[in-house]
Amino acid sequence: MSAALPPADRLAQSRERLRLAMHDPAAAERAAAGARAAEPAAAWLESLKSIPAVAIVIDAVSTWWARHPMRIATMVAADAAKAAVQPVAQRHPWGLVLGAAVAGGLIAWSRPWRWGVKPALFAGLLPQLLMTALEQQRRQPDPPSAP
Repeated sequence: MSAALPPADRLAQSRERLRLAMHDPAAAERAAAGARAAEPAAAWLESLKSIPAVAIVIDAVSTWWARHPMRIATMVAADAAKAAVQPVAQRHPWGLVLGAAVAGGLIAWSRPWRWGVKPALFAGLLPQLLMTALEQQRRQPDPPSAP
């Protein structure tokens, strides 16, 4: 975990991630994924990647998300939400649970899945999945023929 590293090492890692992000966003995402893979919470994702079909889907979705314009906005929003919610969770955990239950009830009542998911959302993802699958198929060596 990064909390055990001295501040100078964390700063060096942060600068390296920024340098990678400025040159190649996909490379920066892979580097960040590699850093997260060391954490126990991401171990299940790595075990899923051992399944060939799932690995293709995960790679395609990761590449698509690395180029998506909303990626930066969601990262900033997640950091802001964590900064706002973490102190409240430490002081009033039951209030946070009650608020989450109310928010869940409002989401279930409004049923956003009926109007929120559009086929256009997947229009950009489907060609990426197909291209990745074709590339994976092309990279696999042919099995040796029997004499």
